[in-house]
Amino acid sequence: MRRLRKSVIKWVVVAMICLLLGFLLGKFKQGILVDSLSLMKADLQTISLDKVELSKQLARIDAELMTEQQTVMQLTQENKKLNDELNVSLNKLYFYERVVSPESQPSGVKIYSFSVLKNELTGQWDYELVLMQTQKDRRFLTGKFDITFAAVDNEDVQNSSLSSLSSLNETAKLSFKFKYFQTMKGTFILPPEMLVDEAIVQLNVAGNRWHKAQQIIHQYDWQTLIADDQDDSTQLDLDDAKDNEIVDQIDL
Repeated sequence: MRRLRKSVIKWVVVAMICLLLGFLLGKFKQGILVDSLSLMKADLQTISLDKVELSKQLARIDAELMTEQQTVMQLTQENKKLNDELNVSLNKLYFYERVVSPESQPSGVKIYSFSVLKNELTGQWDYELVLMQTQKDRRFLTGKFDITFAAVDNEDVQNSSLSSLSSLNETAKLSFKFKYFQTMKGTFILPPEMLVDEAIVQLNVAGNRWHKAQQIIHQYDWQTLIADDQDDSTQLDLDDAKDNEIVDQIDL
């Protein structure tokens, strides 16, 4: 009986010691978990702050990128505008070099440019023909011009002249008289069913005691002609030439 009592007491003491060790071990592990949780919270807060900072940097970079793209776009547009202005200036320079230095060109009348543009509102076509004289001892030249529009239909060539497609007032203007250069402008209407293949410009320069009679014929591919006329940024604007001392332009 006494041995049993001692055995029970021993097991009770052992159990209490085990419980105490378990409690102490639990407290120790709880402290470790609390510290780990605190570290995780601190890390999470740091990550959140870093995320906010990165979001601000990303927004700033996006704004800078958008600004740079707008700047590049603006510079590209300005560069294109400057190139167009340069092309116009070079074109004018080339034109006036030929006017003031005719000895570098074959003598006679030259077709400097010919262009057509369709007026979408009226359905009419506007044309512009620029003639110039390339000879040293210039005198007034007179003559007439006409433009023929050729269309091929089943191997049959159909020709329509500018005089037949224009009004009487426009037909009366199919003549020229100039000393340096002259710009002829007018309108015409093509038949809806007519598909033009080429435009033929014909000049008939009257002869006099200083110049022989001259006939000039120049053919233009119609598709190339109307395609080139979609962008007139490099066309020579002779309206500015009216104040130039070398100009002797007469509108008939």
